[in-house]
Amino acid sequence: MKLAMIMGSPKRRGSMSAHLIKEMTKATRKAGEVLVFNAAKPERFDEVLSCDRLVFVFPLYFDSLPSHVVSYLEQLAAYIKEHPPEKTPSVYAVCNLGFYEGYQTKWALGRIQCWAEAVSLPWKTGLGIGAGPFTAHLPPEARKRTDNGKEKFLELLFSDTAGDNIYTEPDIPKEMFVEIANANWIPQLEANHLTVDDVMHPKLRHENGK
Repeated sequence: MKLAMIMGSPKRRGSMSAHLIKEMTKATRKAGEVLVFNAAKPERFDEVLSCDRLVFVFPLYFDSLPSHVVSYLEQLAAYIKEHPPEKTPSVYAVCNLGFYEGYQTKWALGRIQCWAEAVSLPWKTGLGIGAGPFTAHLPPEARKRTDNGKEKFLELLFSDTAGDNIYTEPDIPKEMFVEIANANWIPQLEANHLTVDDVMHPKLRHENGK
């Protein structure tokens, strides 16, 4: 089994997408080979399509795909049209987001599915990880649902099996997640000489009496 992991984060280092690819690569060592490609560099399509599975790994941007991932998909589709692959690799996707609910990735995963169907590649399943960057810093007991979702996704990936999309959240109340998030991003604002009001939508400022 040969997997193509397509990195969809625009960050050069330290992204959650890179962390997830590293995790999946480690889990795949005994099951097969992993090749990692970067969606920011649309090239080596022949190598991508020589793999048995394509796994798109990306962050959620405005409830959709990062623009360079869209461009990558368009160029890969054009290549497939001109050079029909000998194999028909299965398509999977992993999307993480900063908000709590993994289900919010539904539409982004659906766009990868639509692309796969348009180029006649079999869509299998997707994994949506809520509070993605946050979960990497949680103790095991606080990320059981996330870890279980990852394991279920890998089972489908290794067996080349289709299934319903998997959505996960951390094992802490959403209220606690919001409090922890506020404790992190508000000091970052202040370090850049900004306040919460500076980044709040005008309508919300009005409702809060500002």
